[in-house]
Amino acid sequence: MTIVTLHLPDVKATAEGRPEQCPYCGSQVLQRWGSSERAVKDIHVDQAIIYRYRCTGCKRTFRHYPEGVTSARQSLRLVLFAAMCWVYGTSLRKTSAILSAFPVALSHTSIWRDGQALSASLKRSQPQRVRVLGVDGFYPKIGGHEQAIIVAVDLGSGQPLALGAINEKDWRAVVAWLEPLVEAWGVEVIVSDDLKELDMATRRLGVAHQVCHFHLLRWLWRALADLRKQVDLEWQATIDEIWQIARYRPPEARTRLFELWQNIPVRRSLNQRTSALYRLRLLTLRLSENWDKYACDQAMADVPPTNNGTERAIGKWRIRSHSTRGFKSWAGLEAAFLLCGSLSA
Repeated sequence: MTIVTLHLPDVKATAEGRPEQCPYCGSQVLQRWGSSERAVKDIHVDQAIIYRYRCTGCKRTFRHYPEGVTSARQSLRLVLFAAMCWVYGTSLRKTSAILSAFPVALSHTSIWRDGQALSASLKRSQPQRVRVLGVDGFYPKIGGHEQAIIVAVDLGSGQPLALGAINEKDWRAVVAWLEPLVEAWGVEVIVSDDLKELDMATRRLGVAHQVCHFHLLRWLWRALADLRKQVDLEWQATIDEIWQIARYRPPEARTRLFELWQNIPVRRSLNQRTSALYRLRLLTLRLSENWDKYACDQAMADVPPTNNGTERAIGKWRIRSHSTRGFKSWAGLEAAFLLCGSLSA
């Protein structure tokens, strides 16, 4: 039986200690400037004491909230719990009904606004530098209609960072979307599947490209299996060697693939259709010429060989999407994607 443990923040009725400095000027000389009690929506805490402090430097006052309490009526613990319920597949109204059993009255519209606020805070707290970026496309439903979406994921932390309403097969649109992200985060490597459009985009952006090893093996297995049925027996060993090279990626892979390409004669069928042997020759040359992107992880540190980090982020979102049969708006889809990657990590 699977057990899910939720780690929620603590909520205190009063602040422990004083603020370290003024949030406006940074001064450490502060005066307590009164206090007030306020009702809080939480599972265990009903009232919280909010202290106000005055800065002797800039003369401004500010509130100092207890742990887990913010300017909102509901506590941070309640907000995160409601967001988790929504992330794991319950509707907004069902989440409101679950909270009423504690009992905590929180409307479905408040849960929606809190989810949007959490999503916005995730955008504001994105890392300043992302060295390796995972990129992949998927096709969710928004308002009952399929929409082409592309996603960018930080493969260092596994957190989704950005969504774009574009088709991954439109390389110009991909470049226009990725260019500001690459510049802002200092991206050095993009990991993706073997779409030629993404290869063109990485070339235009001037970043290294790692093709997912799993995707490489998937299409190569199919291609070699088809060629194996058509070439003569003397070329079966060559097909086996090409597969072993792609599977284990030895250091001398590129050189050996080039040698195999040179050893395959150029032959065309009499009816002007490309022969199986000629297609095997082209496939070997393709692997040799593009080996840098098939083995980028061997040349650069901290680059994963596959795009599994991006696939996992999409997979978490798919669980949420299937349980709700799509989304009504882009805002809901984006919030669900960012929260699925963060709250269910």
